[in-house]
Amino acid sequence: MKGKHRIIIETEKLKYEFTIKRNITIIQGDSATGKTTLIDLLRLYSQFKDDSGIMLQSDVPCVVYSGDSQSWNIILETYKNSIVFFDEDYSFIYTKEFADKIQNTSNYYVLITRQPLYNIPYSIQEIYGIRTTGKYHYPDKIYHEFYNIYMEKQIEPEKDVIVMVEDSKSGYQFYSSVFGNNRCISVDGNS
Repeated sequence: MKGKHRIIIETEKLKYEFTIKRNITIIQGDSATGKTTLIDLLRLYSQFKDDSGIMLQSDVPCVVYSGDSQSWNIILETYKNSIVFFDEDYSFIYTKEFADKIQNTSNYYVLITRQPLYNIPYSIQEIYGIRTTGKYHYPDKIYHEFYNIYMEKQIEPEKDVIVMVEDSKSGYQFYSSVFGNNRCISVDGNS
């Protein structure tokens, strides 16, 4: 499975709207921010579909792992081309065996946890929190959106920087492409 997948989960009073961009997404946050509610809504929808009163829009199946902790690796093999959600209650998501198992599958994984996942390689850009926004006010829908916990910052130097390189060939060409010709000077040394 490749690409971005937009998901909307909606009830009469709640709405979650987010995009999953990579194969591993982490959702973190304090208590009472809506993480478990998200899992519960997905679980109810998977059991009762439209009779649940929940509307789910997604171009791929969204499933909540609800198996036991002993046979997770067998159950995980049954999911194909799906977005699999895990709540933090499962301690196996912190193991190297789990990290190895999810690396080369056709699924995307959303892991809800407050603990670091040392064994799983994931992008810092795919760590989210959930916040309630002012788009809807009670008694209307409460709108939940994901936000990046770690923002990408461009650090600009406080002063103009000039890079001096010894040679006028590969070193100069490299640093000129990085810093621009006006910030790189060759001293024409003997290298």
